[in-house]
Amino acid sequence: MISVRLPDAVELELNQYCASRNLTKSHVVQEALAEYMVAVKAAAPTKPLPEPDLSFLPENDPIRQFIGIAKQGPSTHEWMAITRGDDWNKP
Repeated sequence: MISVRLPDAVELELNQYCASRNLTKSHVVQEALAEYMVAVKAAAPTKPLPEPDLSFLPENDPIRQFIGIAKQGPSTHEWMAITRGDDWNKP
C-alpha cells in the first residue's frame, strides 16, 4: 500500500482522465509507474563510467581530492528539485 500526494492540477487531470475512460486512479497510476520503471531501466548505463583522467594535474594538486566526488551526491535532477521545486522541469 502506498499513498501519494499530487499537486492539485495533476490530481484534477487524473480525475478527468479516469472519468473519461472509466478507469480507476489506482490502475492509471500503476500503469504509469510500470512504464516509468521500464524507461528508467532502459536508460540506466550498462557499465560503470571510467575514472576521470587526472594525468594533467600534478600529484600534489589539492583539486584532485574533489574531482569525482559528485558521483556519490545528488543528481542534477535532484539538485534542481531541491533548489527550484519539484516542477522545475515541467513546461
